[in-house]
Amino acid sequence: MGTFLTPNPLSIAGVCNARDLGGYRVQGGHIIPGRLIRGADLSALTPQGQCQLAQYPVRKVIDLRTDSECNAHPDRRPEGAQMRQLDVLKAVLKEHNASVQEMVARMGQHSPAQMLNDIYHAFVAQPSCNAVWRRWFDELLAMPQHEAVYFHCTAGKDRTGFATALVLLALGAERGLIMEDYLLSNRYRVHENQRLLAQFQAQAPDKTAAEILVLLEVQEKYLCTAFAAMDSLYGGADAYLRVALGVDDKQRAALRAWLVE
Repeated sequence: MGTFLTPNPLSIAGVCNARDLGGYRVQGGHIIPGRLIRGADLSALTPQGQCQLAQYPVRKVIDLRTDSECNAHPDRRPEGAQMRQLDVLKAVLKEHNASVQEMVARMGQHSPAQMLNDIYHAFVAQPSCNAVWRRWFDELLAMPQHEAVYFHCTAGKDRTGFATALVLLALGAERGLIMEDYLLSNRYRVHENQRLLAQFQAQAPDKTAAEILVLLEVQEKYLCTAFAAMDSLYGGADAYLRVALGVDDKQRAALRAWLVE
Protein backbone atom coordinates (compact mmCIF):
# COMPACT_ATOMS: atom_id res chain seq x y z
CA MET A 1 0.00 0.00 0.00
CA GLY A 2 1.12 3.55 -0.62
CA THR A 3 1.82 6.47 1.66
CA PHE A 4 -1.35 8.56 1.54
CA LEU A 5 -3.47 6.90 4.21
CA THR A 6 -3.56 4.53 7.15
CA PRO A 7 -6.34 2.00 6.49
CA ASN A 8 -9.02 1.54 9.13
CA PRO A 9 -10.77 -1.77 8.39
CA LEU A 10 -13.79 -2.65 10.50
CA SER A 11 -14.80 -6.08 11.71
CA ILE A 12 -18.59 -5.95 11.60
CA ALA A 13 -20.33 -9.28 12.05
CA GLY A 14 -21.89 -10.37 8.76
CA VAL A 15 -20.34 -7.62 6.62
CA CYS A 16 -17.49 -7.76 4.14
CA ASN A 17 -15.10 -5.01 2.99
CA ALA A 18 -16.10 -2.52 5.69
CA ARG A 19 -13.91 0.42 6.62
CA ASP A 20 -14.09 3.77 8.36
CA LEU A 21 -12.84 6.73 6.34
CA GLY A 22 -11.88 8.47 9.57
CA GLY A 23 -8.34 9.78 9.64
CA TYR A 24 -8.02 10.33 5.89
CA ARG A 25 -6.16 13.54 5.08
CA VAL A 26 -8.27 16.12 3.29
CA GLN A 27 -8.12 19.87 2.81
CA GLY A 28 -8.07 21.54 6.21
CA GLY A 29 -7.52 18.45 8.34
CA HIS A 30 -8.66 14.84 8.62
CA ILE A 31 -12.01 13.08 8.34
CA ILE A 32 -13.53 12.56 11.78
CA PRO A 33 -13.62 8.86 12.71
CA GLY A 34 -17.03 7.22 12.85
CA ARG A 35 -18.81 9.48 10.37
CA LEU A 36 -18.38 7.81 6.96
CA ILE A 37 -18.40 4.01 6.86
CA ARG A 38 -18.30 2.10 3.60
CA GLY A 39 -18.73 -1.59 2.94
CA ALA A 40 -20.70 -4.34 1.24
CA ASP A 41 -24.42 -4.98 1.55
CA LEU A 42 -26.05 -5.72 4.90
CA SER A 43 -28.07 -8.76 3.84
CA ALA A 44 -26.05 -11.04 6.13
CA LEU A 45 -25.70 -8.55 8.99
CA THR A 46 -26.00 -10.40 12.30
CA PRO A 47 -27.67 -9.08 15.47
CA GLN A 48 -24.15 -8.44 16.77
CA GLY A 49 -23.36 -6.46 13.63
CA GLN A 50 -26.58 -4.47 14.00
CA CYS A 51 -25.48 -3.47 17.49
CA GLN A 52 -22.00 -2.58 16.28
CA LEU A 53 -23.33 -0.20 13.63
CA ALA A 54 -25.85 1.30 16.05
CA GLN A 55 -23.05 2.21 18.43
CA TYR A 56 -21.39 4.64 15.99
CA PRO A 57 -24.25 5.66 15.74
CA VAL A 58 -25.16 4.80 12.13
CA ARG A 59 -28.39 6.70 11.60
CA LYS A 60 -28.60 6.36 7.82
CA VAL A 61 -27.85 3.48 5.44
CA ILE A 62 -27.49 4.46 1.78
CA ASP A 63 -27.93 1.52 -0.58
CA LEU A 64 -26.57 2.08 -4.10
CA ARG A 65 -27.91 -1.20 -5.52
CA THR A 66 -30.55 -1.87 -8.14
CA ASP A 67 -34.09 -2.98 -7.29
CA SER A 68 -33.32 -6.55 -8.32
CA GLU A 69 -30.26 -6.68 -6.05
CA CYS A 70 -32.20 -5.22 -3.12
CA ASN A 71 -35.08 -7.65 -3.62
CA ALA A 72 -32.76 -10.65 -3.88
CA HIS A 73 -30.66 -9.72 -0.84
CA PRO A 74 -32.45 -7.12 1.31
CA ASP A 75 -30.48 -5.24 3.92
CA ARG A 76 -30.93 -5.94 7.60
CA ARG A 77 -31.48 -2.54 9.17
CA PRO A 78 -29.22 -1.39 11.99
CA GLU A 79 -31.33 -0.32 14.95
CA GLY A 80 -32.36 3.32 14.65
CA ALA A 81 -31.15 3.77 11.06
CA GLN A 82 -33.07 5.28 8.16
CA MET A 83 -32.76 3.35 4.89
CA ARG A 84 -32.24 5.09 1.55
CA GLN A 85 -31.90 3.50 -1.88
CA LEU A 86 -30.07 5.38 -4.64
CA ASP A 87 -29.97 3.19 -7.76
CA VAL A 88 -27.21 4.82 -9.76
CA LEU A 89 -27.21 2.16 -12.50
CA LYS A 90 -30.92 1.96 -13.26
CA ALA A 91 -30.76 3.77 -16.59
CA VAL A 92 -27.30 2.45 -17.50
CA LEU A 93 -28.02 -1.27 -17.16
CA LYS A 94 -31.66 -1.07 -18.31
CA GLU A 95 -32.90 -4.65 -18.42
CA HIS A 96 -29.82 -6.07 -16.69
CA ASN A 97 -28.84 -5.97 -13.06
CA ALA A 98 -25.43 -5.17 -11.61
CA SER A 99 -24.72 -8.56 -10.08
CA VAL A 100 -21.53 -10.41 -10.87
CA GLN A 101 -23.67 -13.41 -11.83
CA GLU A 102 -25.33 -11.31 -14.54
CA MET A 103 -22.00 -10.01 -15.78
CA VAL A 104 -20.48 -13.49 -15.88
CA ALA A 105 -23.43 -14.59 -18.00
CA ARG A 106 -22.76 -11.73 -20.43
CA MET A 107 -19.01 -12.32 -20.72
CA GLY A 108 -19.38 -14.02 -24.10
CA GLN A 109 -20.92 -10.84 -25.52
CA HIS A 110 -18.77 -8.23 -23.80
CA SER A 111 -15.25 -8.01 -22.40
CA PRO A 112 -15.49 -7.83 -18.58
CA ALA A 113 -12.94 -5.02 -18.44
CA GLN A 114 -14.81 -3.09 -21.13
CA MET A 115 -18.12 -3.52 -19.29
CA LEU A 116 -16.60 -2.01 -16.15
CA ASN A 117 -14.85 0.77 -18.05
CA ASP A 118 -18.17 1.67 -19.66
CA ILE A 119 -19.88 1.75 -16.25
CA TYR A 120 -17.24 4.04 -14.76
CA HIS A 121 -17.47 6.36 -17.75
CA ALA A 122 -21.26 6.41 -17.36
CA PHE A 123 -20.88 7.34 -13.68
CA VAL A 124 -19.63 10.73 -14.91
CA ALA A 125 -21.08 11.12 -18.40
CA GLN A 126 -24.68 9.89 -17.92
CA PRO A 127 -27.14 12.58 -16.75
CA SER A 128 -29.16 9.88 -14.96
CA CYS A 129 -26.10 8.90 -12.93
CA ASN A 130 -25.32 12.49 -12.06
CA ALA A 131 -28.89 13.00 -10.86
CA VAL A 132 -28.34 10.16 -8.38
CA TRP A 133 -24.94 11.51 -7.31
CA ARG A 134 -26.65 14.84 -6.59
CA ARG A 135 -29.06 12.97 -4.30
CA TRP A 136 -26.06 11.23 -2.72
CA PHE A 137 -24.66 14.60 -1.66
CA ASP A 138 -28.11 15.78 -0.55
CA GLU A 139 -28.35 12.78 1.79
CA LEU A 140 -24.91 13.49 3.25
CA LEU A 141 -25.60 17.19 3.68
CA ALA A 142 -28.80 16.39 5.58
CA MET A 143 -26.92 14.44 8.26
CA PRO A 144 -26.99 15.80 11.81
CA GLN A 145 -23.71 16.41 13.57
CA HIS A 146 -22.18 13.44 15.42
CA GLU A 147 -24.13 10.83 13.45
CA ALA A 148 -22.77 8.33 10.95
CA VAL A 149 -23.65 7.06 7.48
CA TYR A 150 -23.08 3.51 6.26
CA PHE A 151 -23.10 3.30 2.46
CA HIS A 152 -22.76 0.32 0.21
CA CYS A 153 -23.58 -1.47 -3.02
CA THR A 154 -23.30 -5.26 -3.30
CA ALA A 155 -19.57 -5.88 -2.98
CA GLY A 156 -18.75 -2.41 -1.68
CA LYS A 157 -16.18 -1.83 -4.41
CA ASP A 158 -17.41 -0.13 -7.62
CA ARG A 159 -20.44 2.05 -6.93
CA THR A 160 -19.33 2.44 -3.32
CA GLY A 161 -15.79 3.14 -4.47
CA PHE A 162 -16.93 5.90 -6.80
CA ALA A 163 -19.29 7.41 -4.21
CA THR A 164 -16.33 7.50 -1.81
CA ALA A 165 -14.18 9.15 -4.47
CA LEU A 166 -16.78 11.88 -4.95
CA VAL A 167 -16.88 12.75 -1.25
CA LEU A 168 -13.10 12.73 -0.98
CA LEU A 169 -12.81 14.97 -4.05
CA ALA A 170 -15.33 17.38 -2.54
CA LEU A 171 -13.26 17.45 0.66
CA GLY A 172 -10.09 18.22 -1.27
CA ALA A 173 -8.31 14.88 -0.87
CA GLU A 174 -5.42 14.03 -3.17
CA ARG A 175 -6.13 11.61 -5.98
CA GLY A 176 -3.40 9.33 -4.68
CA LEU A 177 -5.27 8.91 -1.40
CA ILE A 178 -8.54 8.33 -3.24
CA MET A 179 -6.94 5.61 -5.34
CA GLU A 180 -5.39 3.91 -2.30
CA ASP A 181 -8.74 3.71 -0.56
CA TYR A 182 -10.37 2.42 -3.74
CA LEU A 183 -7.84 -0.39 -4.18
CA LEU A 184 -8.19 -1.54 -0.56
CA SER A 185 -11.27 -3.49 -1.64
CA ASN A 186 -8.98 -6.07 -3.24
CA ARG A 187 -7.28 -6.64 0.11
CA TYR A 188 -10.43 -6.77 2.19
CA ARG A 189 -12.35 -8.99 -0.24
CA VAL A 190 -9.64 -11.55 -0.95
CA HIS A 191 -11.30 -14.43 0.91
CA GLU A 192 -14.80 -13.58 -0.33
CA ASN A 193 -13.49 -13.29 -3.88
CA GLN A 194 -11.88 -16.72 -3.69
CA ARG A 195 -15.21 -18.16 -2.52
CA LEU A 196 -17.09 -16.46 -5.35
CA LEU A 197 -14.46 -17.46 -7.88
CA ALA A 198 -15.01 -21.15 -7.10
CA GLN A 199 -18.79 -20.64 -7.28
CA PHE A 200 -18.72 -18.87 -10.64
CA GLN A 201 -16.21 -21.27 -12.18
CA ALA A 202 -18.63 -24.08 -11.35
CA GLN A 203 -21.45 -22.16 -13.02
CA ALA A 204 -19.36 -21.07 -16.02
CA PRO A 205 -16.63 -23.68 -16.54
CA ASP A 206 -15.67 -22.16 -19.90
CA LYS A 207 -14.49 -18.97 -18.16
CA THR A 208 -10.98 -18.71 -16.77
CA ALA A 209 -10.18 -17.58 -13.25
CA ALA A 210 -8.47 -14.48 -14.65
CA GLU A 211 -11.60 -13.53 -16.62
CA ILE A 212 -13.85 -13.86 -13.60
CA LEU A 213 -11.47 -12.04 -11.25
CA VAL A 214 -11.74 -8.98 -13.49
CA LEU A 215 -15.32 -8.71 -12.26
CA LEU A 216 -14.52 -9.47 -8.63
CA GLU A 217 -11.66 -7.02 -8.15
CA VAL A 218 -11.13 -3.32 -8.69
CA GLN A 219 -8.41 -2.00 -10.96
CA GLU A 220 -6.79 1.41 -11.02
CA LYS A 221 -7.74 1.91 -14.65
CA TYR A 222 -11.48 1.82 -13.86
CA LEU A 223 -11.38 4.79 -11.51
CA CYS A 224 -8.95 6.52 -13.86
CA THR A 225 -11.61 6.19 -16.58
CA ALA A 226 -14.00 8.20 -14.39
CA PHE A 227 -11.34 10.80 -13.59
CA ALA A 228 -10.51 11.11 -17.30
CA ALA A 229 -14.19 11.69 -18.07
CA MET A 230 -14.31 14.47 -15.48
CA ASP A 231 -11.26 16.07 -17.07
CA SER A 232 -12.40 15.73 -20.69
CA LEU A 233 -16.08 16.57 -20.25
CA TYR A 234 -15.86 19.22 -17.52
CA GLY A 235 -12.26 20.37 -17.32
CA GLY A 236 -11.57 18.69 -13.97
CA ALA A 237 -13.11 17.32 -10.81
CA ASP A 238 -13.96 20.69 -9.27
CA ALA A 239 -15.92 21.75 -12.34
CA TYR A 240 -17.62 18.36 -12.51
CA LEU A 241 -18.76 18.62 -8.87
CA ARG A 242 -20.00 22.18 -9.38
CA VAL A 243 -21.63 21.90 -12.83
CA ALA A 244 -22.87 18.31 -13.00
CA LEU A 245 -23.66 17.71 -9.33
CA GLY A 246 -24.34 21.21 -8.02
CA VAL A 247 -21.77 20.83 -5.25
CA ASP A 248 -20.55 24.40 -4.86
CA ASP A 249 -18.22 26.03 -2.35
CA LYS A 250 -21.03 26.47 0.18
CA GLN A 251 -21.94 22.78 0.08
CA ARG A 252 -18.32 21.72 0.27
CA ALA A 253 -17.91 23.91 3.36
CA ALA A 254 -20.99 22.28 4.92
CA LEU A 255 -19.51 18.83 4.23
CA ARG A 256 -16.25 19.86 5.89
CA ALA A 257 -18.14 21.17 8.92
CA TRP A 258 -19.70 17.73 9.43
CA LEU A 259 -16.78 15.55 8.44
CA VAL A 260 -13.45 17.31 9.01
CA GLU A 261 -11.48 18.21 12.11
